[in-house]
Amino acid sequence: MVEVIEESIGKDGRKVIKVAKEYLIAIMKDLKSQGYDHLSLITGIDRKDKLEVVYHLHNMKEDKYLVIKTETLDERVPSLTSLYSSANWDEREQYDLMGIVFEGHPNLKRLFLPESWVGHPLRKNYDLSKVQYINMDENGDDYATFDPGDGW
Repeated sequence: MVEVIEESIGKDGRKVIKVAKEYLIAIMKDLKSQGYDHLSLITGIDRKDKLEVVYHLHNMKEDKYLVIKTETLDERVPSLTSLYSSANWDEREQYDLMGIVFEGHPNLKRLFLPESWVGHPLRKNYDLSKVQYINMDENGDDYATFDPGDGW
């Protein structure tokens, strides 16, 4: 049985359900069986002391929407790629830009920035004073470098 932490209605009128990350897979399986067959968006939010992950579901047959929220203190949440194929890119984007690790993701690597990039640019603790550059090697692969004079 899934423990719901909180239920509310968002500003857009959509029902919002908050669950502990330990129950995320169970509630998503249940909702998928209820017809919420499309995961349209995953968003990460840096709340300074924790990361929040927000999932937007759509029941296409009944044209109903639902928002599921969970939080993590250790930057880790379970991957939903086994339930929703659309989770693949969204989870990679949130990993790349927010540093959220989706445990069980089949190919969790950066989507926009080179693997050698230091940090996650949408996090509140990202150091904007340290400049990084994206370069390309002779094989056409991107890599990041930085100015050692910036305190790296």
